[in-house]
Amino acid sequence: MQAQDDPSSRDRVFGILGHELRNPLSAIVALARVTMSREDLPGEVRERLSQMDRAAQRSLAMIESLLDFSHSRWKGALPTRPVLTDAREIADRVIDELRAANPDRVIALDARSSVPFEMDPARMEQVLSNLIGNAITHGFHDTPVEVSVDVGETEALLEVRNRGPVIPADQVASLFQPFTQGVGAASESERPRGLGLGLYIVREIVSAHDGTVSVDSDNESGTRFRIHLPRRLSTSDP
Repeated sequence: MQAQDDPSSRDRVFGILGHELRNPLSAIVALARVTMSREDLPGEVRERLSQMDRAAQRSLAMIESLLDFSHSRWKGALPTRPVLTDAREIADRVIDELRAANPDRVIALDARSSVPFEMDPARMEQVLSNLIGNAITHGFHDTPVEVSVDVGETEALLEVRNRGPVIPADQVASLFQPFTQGVGAASESERPRGLGLGLYIVREIVSAHDGTVSVDSDNESGTRFRIHLPRRLSTSDP
């Protein structure tokens, strides 16, 4: 008799695997970086260690996604630690990292204001990294990825736009479901290599901030992911 797939058991296994794999992979990353710090290291060896470090980092990112997925399934909303934060600084850090990893791609930032806003900086870096990385993968290679940050007194709006294959209307609703891969990459070399959890985690993080995320896609304007975060009122607010 064939055992039936139990989603709850599967989700628990994902969480256990994530915890068990994270520590040894973190040790690999640490060892590679310590070794690369040696000044007498031959160039070829340094390059191999760098490749190993990048591969381990990708694996760690997938493991963190699995852990976030497991947490959201078993414990509800993802934990956040909101503090007054400059959203432009968050965007700058993420874009600098992704520019370094994708030197042949243009990532443009339009920051219209920098009013401090209450959000979890680490989680919002995760959101922007997922969305910009997604835009790099699915956007046409010769077009820029456009990021905008607009923070006001009552709300924050974050947008990531790319020009690439249009997302069919009947696929939009499923984009934020776990283990869902979006429309094919703009080039064969940039096919998604993740677990299909990035947009699901974006939605969970934004929801934990009482916000919303939406997407629209057409030939004229490209594909735009838009995040709206309302300002949280504290007991000291009037």
